[in-house]
Amino acid sequence: MGANSATRRLMKRLLYPVTNEHTYRYMQAVSKAWDIRTGSWSEPELELIPHAVRPGETVFDIGANFGLWCYHLSRHIGDGRIYAFEPVPFTHRTLRQVARLLRFRNVEIIPKGCSDKAGEITFTVPVQASGAIAAGLAYRGGRNDDHAGKETQVRWAGTRDVKGEVVAIDEFLPSVERLSLIKCDIEGAELYAFRGAERTIERHLPTVVCEINPWYLEGFRIRLEELTEFFFSKGYEIYHYRNDDGRGRLRPVEVSAVEEDNYAFIHPSRRERFAALLEA
Repeated sequence: MGANSATRRLMKRLLYPVTNEHTYRYMQAVSKAWDIRTGSWSEPELELIPHAVRPGETVFDIGANFGLWCYHLSRHIGDGRIYAFEPVPFTHRTLRQVARLLRFRNVEIIPKGCSDKAGEITFTVPVQASGAIAAGLAYRGGRNDDHAGKETQVRWAGTRDVKGEVVAIDEFLPSVERLSLIKCDIEGAELYAFRGAERTIERHLPTVVCEINPWYLEGFRIRLEELTEFFFSKGYEIYHYRNDDGRGRLRPVEVSAVEEDNYAFIHPSRRERFAALLEA
């Protein structure tokens, strides 16, 4: 079964009403761990890890979800350190169980999100028809779902609000060393996290792999150009990774061509790490 297969959805609908949250969370952890280990849940950008990160370095996984990136990073980073931020209670508890099942040994799971300042905020969690929450798809209030193409999205039976704590990385981890990669996927609130880590980013110039969804940004009244300029002002360049023919390539992109997908912001000081992937 794939990570979001019809069979898996049917099982959730049948089992959730007759199980308690602890049991359901464990079942979720087992299924996610299986999908991660077998590769049925994956993302093309995971192939950037061996280029972006070297053993002994540090990584921030902002929006760690159920541990897909943590798993692949943990296997590559050796005695380095991964700080995995996940503020939604159900999700970070499930992540801890996934970490035990997959034996993460160099991951520190932090039950907090990242923003431009510390505090408590409300997250909106989609609710499935079974009554189970889709906690891995939780988002910060303000997201814009009123956009062209919205009919292609999953329609949820409802939503539920949960509280979560957020921190600014510059204050929370002021002395971090050897930061080489930030992966960030927090449903349109990415710029808040980057603003809260601006000094850290300027000091280390890590590669940043970031989901960009223009209509989610609109929900926060953030223009795409504000996000890209945050990095351009620091000398970064933006790339899109594709591996359609078995030969992965990083292609530079214009801001006008950015659409919903994952992108890599790479500083020239780290470009040599990606030499094998950059188009001539």
